[in-house]
Amino acid sequence: MLDAERYRDDLLRLGLHKVAHQDETLLDHMFRACAILQDMKAGEHVCLAGLFHGVYGTEGLHNDNVESIPEAKRAEVRGFVGPRVEEMIHRFSVMNYASLGKSFRNIMRPTGQPALKDRRTGEDIPMDREEFLDLLRMKLGDVLAHMPQQVGHSHLNLPAEYAGFWQIAAEYLGPDAVDTWNTHTKGQLWIEPEPSR
Repeated sequence: MLDAERYRDDLLRLGLHKVAHQDETLLDHMFRACAILQDMKAGEHVCLAGLFHGVYGTEGLHNDNVESIPEAKRAEVRGFVGPRVEEMIHRFSVMNYASLGKSFRNIMRPTGQPALKDRRTGEDIPMDREEFLDLLRMKLGDVLAHMPQQVGHSHLNLPAEYAGFWQIAAEYLGPDAVDTWNTHTKGQLWIEPEPSR
């Protein structure tokens, strides 16, 4: 199991404790996303990517400089997490959310392939089904880390607003994702688990 605390100093060096994220620091949010992914029994590389998922910003938040992520910053992050995980974080940061939904609809078909787009350029982000499922799982962890919705902030309540999409995604990702969804939504958006066979 990933020891997330081992990376705290790296995240502090990147300054993430100074970045506000709704009603907390981005650092706190990213640790919670990582813990949720661990609860979901995601692969260690997905949990590590979840721990660093906001380092470059996303379409939803902290995206001011995503157009020009300096190669030096990518190299620094790559030094902390390795090339595979850094590439996953980068894709997470630059992906267009509408193409995430389209990609998910595509892969629900037996031969469907992801059609993820870079929101900066409109170009395809090449990846296979497994890479996409890892990215989808990471985004589900991020969405669940936004719960419970903080009182008084003005951001969209992503989990509730798009609950239908994320419920289907959790079911598609399997029983561990469903259990984690049910735990973190505290029964308000309950998914009936499949009976054991």
